Amino acid sequence: MQESTDSIPKQPIDLPTAADPTPPKRLPKPERGERLEIFTDSFAFEGKAVGRREDGYVIFVEGALAKERVIAEVFKAKGSYADARIIEVLEPSPERRTPLCPYFGICGGCAQQHMTYESQLYWKKEQVRDLFRKIGKIEEPPVRDVIGSEAEFHYRNKMEFSFSDQRWLTDDEIGSDSAQDRFALGLHVRNRFDRVIDAKTCFLPKPIVTDILDFTRRFTIEHKLGVYSPDTTPDGLMRFLVVKTSHTTGEIMVNLVTSREEPETMQRFTTDLLSSVPSVTTVVNNVNTRRAQVAVGDFEKIYLGDGTIRDTIGRAEYRISANSFFQANTPQAERLYAVAAEFAELQKTDTLWDLYCGTGTISLFVADRVQSVLGVELVEAAIADARSNALSNGVSNADFIASDLRKALTTPEFLAEHQRPDVMIIDPPRSGMHPDVIREILKLAPERIAYISCNPATQARDVELLSAGYELLDLQPVDMFPQTYHIECVAKLRRRS
Repeated sequence: MQESTDSIPKQPIDLPTAADPTPPKRLPKPERGERLEIFTDSFAFEGKAVGRREDGYVIFVEGALAKERVIAEVFKAKGSYADARIIEVLEPSPERRTPLCPYFGICGGCAQQHMTYESQLYWKKEQVRDLFRKIGKIEEPPVRDVIGSEAEFHYRNKMEFSFSDQRWLTDDEIGSDSAQDRFALGLHVRNRFDRVIDAKTCFLPKPIVTDILDFTRRFTIEHKLGVYSPDTTPDGLMRFLVVKTSHTTGEIMVNLVTSREEPETMQRFTTDLLSSVPSVTTVVNNVNTRRAQVAVGDFEKIYLGDGTIRDTIGRAEYRISANSFFQANTPQAERLYAVAAEFAELQKTDTLWDLYCGTGTISLFVADRVQSVLGVELVEAAIADARSNALSNGVSNADFIASDLRKALTTPEFLAEHQRPDVMIIDPPRSGMHPDVIREILKLAPERIAYISCNPATQARDVELLSAGYELLDLQPVDMFPQTYHIECVAKLRRRS
């Protein structure tokens, strides 16, 4: 699933300076559609190779790797850099390999299957280092080697597939008889939310998810169930197929998202699904009657099981419902939390604040190592899940509050009610922390901070703002999502004397 990058700070681009002894003459910027022969020298954040013209003009090339010569076509050009797509590899990098997936390069699900896993980890480390140099303004960032995933493929415990009547057509299909049938159930084309690949396989989830995908496609076609589109087919039924699997218990949830409630169809779907894939343990129907194309319903009905699956992180067990959040790579989530606990240097006498706590997974992971935990999160449904998780796991020293941190940290009543923190674990969204929140953290001045981020660009920005009161001691990247450019990173911060 593609995430928005609107919040990512723009990175400075290294260009020749006036101090260069013989700076080359600047050439006009390339035109859209222009094809260039480029040698790439590095690999940038967000999975693009970096090349330069002879005058130093930077070109980011989608689909290329570092250290290879390619033909690339420009699709966007600005004053200091251009974006291009690879057309042909003239001299391949030693890091290049043949992707497993037949949809690679078209599908938006993953972007780095053409790179060896060892190289993926190397460049993710280098990208963290580069971002903290340029945005965090740290000359030598203390970056550790990336903690790789034991499973390079089949690691995702949740997959969301879209129904569509606008199937992506291959070059061979365009103009053929097969172009008349535009039904698809699969993943979106990269950067195209109006086209869906009719995927017959996927290497990110467990293989049994492909069996469920195939069955659902056959069932939909056999029973002539229409596909919902808010503009073209508002009477269609089928919207999304969401499959969740448990790493530790093996339980499987199938959540069919439809535009209206059709109990007879759902009962037949459930019966036939169990005949085809008997290991499914619960079936849920989320009914979304709104135009918004989201895989969350106005209400849900359960047709098999209790509507949840169970999974564990550390010693805590979690019940995961159709719409609740849970880390997508369970073993790596445990490694990520272990790093955060290590960096926080937790003590039995500590008061810990877990900011942006979500459903409380980090809070419960470390609760037995501290005196008390306070989790704060804006989303009330997540706080309800956190409280339920604490109760079911017998954790009595964790309290959870639904509040906007910008308001909570500036409210005298909130600060008077809760004991000041000795240590914080912070895990904000991709956009990072609001400057007001950072200002209040500096006032609270906990001794130690472990800052988890899924976006090291905004993390570097925030760490630079925190440097007024904190020293950065360590950075530990963790690869939660092999085959993608996404990077999780934990920063270890200690209050300056």
